[in-house]
Amino acid sequence: MAVFKSAVRVRGAGERSIGEGMAYIHLPRGPERAQEATGTVSLRRWEPGADAPTHLTLEDGRRLPIAVAGSTLSDCSRNHILRFTAAWPPDDREASAESRGSPTVATS
Repeated sequence: MAVFKSAVRVRGAGERSIGEGMAYIHLPRGPERAQEATGTVSLRRWEPGADAPTHLTLEDGRRLPIAVAGSTLSDCSRNHILRFTAAWPPDDREASAESRGSPTVATS
């Protein structure tokens, strides 16, 4: 199984940033194939207010719409953890010509 790792911003309605952290997206069919994916975000910052998370902006600028499956506070890291499902691959429409970094894909 491939795991796509990327710094992300969690966004709500109106593109408002409501959190940021590190996302781990599980891709059973590999990163090259379209599929339903599950993932988690370990959030360093979390300020949702009335906004529900609608998508992630990956560090390379791509947009990944998400459906939140659950959230909790981690006992070990004390970070807020957001669990989600998403249709992979992300949408390229927000990708910039100059990306800020290269996300990591690991396979096991």
